[in-house]
Amino acid sequence: MPAWVKLMKESPTLVMLDAEEVERLEAILGRLGSIRFPRVQRLLSHVGEDFMFLDGPDCSHLPGEIAKLDYDRGKVRDPLGKKLDEMRRIAWPSPYSLRFVVVRRVQRSRPLSLSIFEMVLDGPDGGLNDDAQEDLAGAIGFFARGFRYLSEMKPATGYPEPDVVLDVEKTKQLVREIEFLLSESNENRSKVTPGLVRRLHGILPVLHHAINEGLYVWLSRE
Repeated sequence: MPAWVKLMKESPTLVMLDAEEVERLEAILGRLGSIRFPRVQRLLSHVGEDFMFLDGPDCSHLPGEIAKLDYDRGKVRDPLGKKLDEMRRIAWPSPYSLRFVVVRRVQRSRPLSLSIFEMVLDGPDGGLNDDAQEDLAGAIGFFARGFRYLSEMKPATGYPEPDVVLDVEKTKQLVREIEFLLSESNENRSKVTPGLVRRLHGILPVLHHAINEGLYVWLSRE
């Protein structure tokens, strides 16, 4: 699977559940049996600054779980019910563009927020084909601790591989890793093939564009 760099733009927060609303939903799950709603439970339990992507099977099943949860409640629409409707709507996969639903909650006492990443640029030069990935693996060596983000573009060791999303600071680190790999001070510089050099030079403008525009970089495999 070739490795690609794609640029994503994050929407403003679309849905926010405060701590009390989360507790109300968890109480409902407790009565109905949370095992019936594993994705809703995972969403409500999420704590951390890292993104949790509701894509693939999650995006296919989460809206159905929310609908079933809302039906089982059997109540007239209330503010929480309206938020469930909105959560269901944004979690549904878009047939028109690549999209991820993002969930954040820094602390348990803080609100749970949902927003969306949508792809804004998918340049033809933003990828490494299979040969270039193999060359990259050889160039950065078996131990790639110094290439934390560039390592994500090596051949996959298993499937499915997790998606990696880089904010501006992490994108800058990826740029530094690429520039060091191409520099004369790299002790493995002789392992960097001309084909890999061309590919990496093609990726750099895409990454610089992301940095300048404040976009997120999505490292994916296709």
